[in-house]
Amino acid sequence: MRLIIAWRNLLAKPVQSSLTVLVVTAAITMMIVITLLFDGIHNGLVRATEPFDLIAGAKGSPNQLVLNTVFLQDVPIGNVSHELYEKLAANPLVADAIPLAFGDNYKGYAIIGAGNNIFQHQPKAGQQEWLQLAAGRPFTQAFEAVVGAKAARELGLKPGDNFKSIHGLLPGGEGHDHPYQVVGILQTVNGPYDQSILVPIESIWQAHEKHESSLAAEESTGDIHAEHEHEQEVTAILVKPKGYSEAMRLYQQFQQEPGGQLVFPAQVIVRLFALMGQGEQVLKTVASIVIVLGLMIMALSLYWSALSRARERAILRALGAGSRDIFAIILSEAAMLTGLGVVIGSLAGYGIYALAAKALETKTAIVLTVAFAPAEGYIIIGGILFGLLAGVIPALFTYREDVIQNL
Repeated sequence: MRLIIAWRNLLAKPVQSSLTVLVVTAAITMMIVITLLFDGIHNGLVRATEPFDLIAGAKGSPNQLVLNTVFLQDVPIGNVSHELYEKLAANPLVADAIPLAFGDNYKGYAIIGAGNNIFQHQPKAGQQEWLQLAAGRPFTQAFEAVVGAKAARELGLKPGDNFKSIHGLLPGGEGHDHPYQVVGILQTVNGPYDQSILVPIESIWQAHEKHESSLAAEESTGDIHAEHEHEQEVTAILVKPKGYSEAMRLYQQFQQEPGGQLVFPAQVIVRLFALMGQGEQVLKTVASIVIVLGLMIMALSLYWSALSRARERAILRALGAGSRDIFAIILSEAAMLTGLGVVIGSLAGYGIYALAAKALETKTAIVLTVAFAPAEGYIIIGGILFGLLAGVIPALFTYREDVIQNL
């Protein structure tokens, strides 16, 4: 009976009730979106670096090396010699070394030359391979291609299809003559390599050798031979150490290497977060202020909604309703308004976050997964408790109200 009366009270003032629900919805939505974005970006960056224990590359900015190799963004710093790759592969501290070569694309999707052992690479010992096939097989010879899940979907590629690569990292450049044949499609890895096209590294060397040879057709044989030697270089090397202590020893050894650098991608990401720390702290402070203001507005709205029904409560008291009945009705109204606002706000928050995550994935290739976390649970529970508290205060005033004054 009390719930029915509370519900009819809310329906009697639809505009006021709707505004209260709207305020609660806005506050909850804001808190959910901010929390999910903070967690999602951090987790997306960390997850993308998990398969990359160590990366060796040319001297230069470690940030650029990681952005290019891990996130397929920015341009490569340069190349390192094939001898450096062989040296790392033979190092007793190294479990595996995978050569990578960048420099071509197909309709804007990066073509990555890699060693065949990339398909056996495990991010951690005992885990499944990082790159698994959804269809077809791994490449076994030059000019075969294995396409990432997202690239295959958006390009419409399937095993058996052929395509020609474009020289450079942007679409619209000069094309290579030799076509690639798609032999496999990767399963989703929820990372930047969903947008990659993997080919044998020999394909990159051969394609660039022909490209450079055609440009230097009128030059001397010695110049062409020098260019051929240049094209045997690699852009980066994915290094899998035998263990943590081996990784640290290898890193120390590499400090004396004049031909390149060795970086921990996870460490670079942490350093990037530290560089952005001040800006992130300002954003968190602003977000906290917005959340507090949202909660205050939500509480005041519920409080105002409860106080505005003083006449209805006075009539109920005059008809014989006790203080406990009025107290229960007010709390029921607050619970209904808060509950409805929290439900709508949670759904809206996840919806807005999903749209933002999709846009970020398209622009940066960072995958932000949508998953329920404890922080969102605390927001939902906190919002409900805060709303009930806002209803308790006017409910307590009913014990002191003068019934005649409000009639």
